[in-house]
Amino acid sequence: MERPKLIMHNSISLDGSFTDFEVNMELHYQIAGKFKADANLIGSNTIKIGIEIYSGDLPPENETDFQKPDRDTSLPYWIIVDTKGITKGLLHACRSFEFCKDVIILISKQTGQDYIDYLKARNYDFLVYGEKHVDFEQAFNVLMRRYAIKTTLIDAGPTLTRVLLSKGLIDEISLLIHPILVGKKQGKLLACLNEQNKNINLKLLSHEKLDGNLVLLRYQVQQR
Repeated sequence: MERPKLIMHNSISLDGSFTDFEVNMELHYQIAGKFKADANLIGSNTIKIGIEIYSGDLPPENETDFQKPDRDTSLPYWIIVDTKGITKGLLHACRSFEFCKDVIILISKQTGQDYIDYLKARNYDFLVYGEKHVDFEQAFNVLMRRYAIKTTLIDAGPTLTRVLLSKGLIDEISLLIHPILVGKKQGKLLACLNEQNKNINLKLLSHEKLDGNLVLLRYQVQQR
């Protein structure tokens, strides 16, 4: 089954935390842009937290939020995984982002009808695959065929990252290492990587020292 190439890109502390420190967001997204991905895959909790931190007061919906935006076709889609409807009432903040072509939602057969009605009323494309959780293999195959998505950048926390790694769906890992030790046990991006508790071998593709004592590491995930 064909699927897009998946690249996980994230910013972490030296001890693996992705929270509780100040991320160089400008550099993070500058590096992300170099991958020229056709889509960004984002978890619903990442969307919710991001809006709370960076958007301040959520603006009310207006008429244009119910219509698909007419933007440059070279821009990436935002693919949001949300089987529980966590982003209900928030998606217009994503659709209004000028560097997003439009939003596509991945849900399952157990997703509530009220959330589906919310998506339909606002003309959001959504794919239903999987019983309780999203069947990513099928969803990625459809995304590749229907939307010509060949490369997807993953911008997600540990839960979605763990699921995708466990299923062998991530091809590359890009980590922007910040020179700080957070020290907390929680918030580790790559803790408990896979449900099978098996090692995942990596091949170093590149390493680069950047301004501010940051380091960029890129690895290829080896097939198990």
